[in-house]
Amino acid sequence: MRILMLGFEYLPVKVGGLAEAITSTAEGLVELGHEVIVITPDHGRNLGKPVKSFRIADFGGTVEVEVRRREEKGVTVYSLAGGLLSEPDVYGPGWEELLRKALLFGKASAALLNGIIGEFRPDVVHAHDWHTVFALGLLKKYFQVRAVFTVHRLNRARISAEYFHEANLGELAPYPEVDPEHTACYVADVVTTVSRSYLWEEWDFFRNFEGKVTHVFNGIDCSFWNEDLLENANLPREERRRLILERFGLSDGKAFMFIGRFDRAQKGVDTLLRAIEMLSTDPSFGDMRFLIIGKGDPELERWAKEVENRFPENVSVVTELLSRTNVRELYGSVDFVVIPSYFEPFGLVQLEAMCLGALPIASSVGGLKDTIIDLNADPKNATGLLVPPGDAFALATAMMRAKNLDGETLARLRDNGKRRAREDFTWRKACERYVKVYLNEVDRAMSFLR
Repeated sequence: MRILMLGFEYLPVKVGGLAEAITSTAEGLVELGHEVIVITPDHGRNLGKPVKSFRIADFGGTVEVEVRRREEKGVTVYSLAGGLLSEPDVYGPGWEELLRKALLFGKASAALLNGIIGEFRPDVVHAHDWHTVFALGLLKKYFQVRAVFTVHRLNRARISAEYFHEANLGELAPYPEVDPEHTACYVADVVTTVSRSYLWEEWDFFRNFEGKVTHVFNGIDCSFWNEDLLENANLPREERRRLILERFGLSDGKAFMFIGRFDRAQKGVDTLLRAIEMLSTDPSFGDMRFLIIGKGDPELERWAKEVENRFPENVSVVTELLSRTNVRELYGSVDFVVIPSYFEPFGLVQLEAMCLGALPIASSVGGLKDTIIDLNADPKNATGLLVPPGDAFALATAMMRAKNLDGETLARLRDNGKRRAREDFTWRKACERYVKVYLNEVDRAMSFLR
């Protein structure tokens, strides 16, 4: 099968989990024997060799688009450069620029396929997230190709219909303002999202496409998230933990880590900070260590730093992005990873942690509750602990319980987590299900079937 994928991120260009998902899906489909081409903006990276160029009409002017091509693990990647497509800020620098970048990407993607259609006519176009709506609409309009649209996280934006008219897609914009996600789902033959629970949590949106909506779980690459690759793989976990905490200026103790965006709407950093403040009144707090790693909302960053200043022997805050290799070292050393999200379509942190033996303590939402088996619900097969979202007291209680787990229980949960991540949530399984989606051989969500 010939598959054309569209996305705003593709490794090494990475902002969040989208890059991992698109890259792993494309490579996995190649491993299954399919031909895959990916089209993505270049974002000023100059990746690959220039192979062609063309001029695009854009808001009354013209943009010279350069096409760069490279091969990555059997995947052909076309990076589109020129104008805003070369803007280094993947989703910026502002909202208006992002919309114009998405629009230019759509036109350039259609122009590229127009130039290679004689050698590559896709059987299916697979578009990821709303930034690809113009590309998806144009490819569907001009090439009548089967289309799949994946929602990795609902954005709920509304944009002026003028962008669709500028894209020569005025027929998709009957109102002055348009929801691009709704439009992409309307255009697509099949709509997918990344976990079963997220689909039902957002059923008010997805029910609009009942009859063509389903889920495909993401996967995890445990060949990278692997203890054998750690800097101190030969040392006991407790010793690795001591060394890691020492790097962050902390003495040894039970180590809890948060890593992610400081996103007030989603990630629950405020819930974690309140939970730490609650725990600080307990005598056992003296043996607890907290690594809080991420950046984003300035107010949350200030609050985290204040908590660090109040409890310098217990808390270390790092407001910068770390390399994947450094993150792997952390997962392989800390005891627990805290994921207090208000919502989480799928989430990769919990599976990355499980691959490396760090136990997740997470909100019972979306993909987190689909991938983590709760200790309270199934002690034998448990891989972590789940708590209600936004409940700082419940989170504090779970962290205290985790701290006091006996060695036998900890070992069982770690073994269960590694096995579940490596066997149940592989990218191969995700890709096999996507192939069923492409072939129209997949189950659908039905409002009367729960």
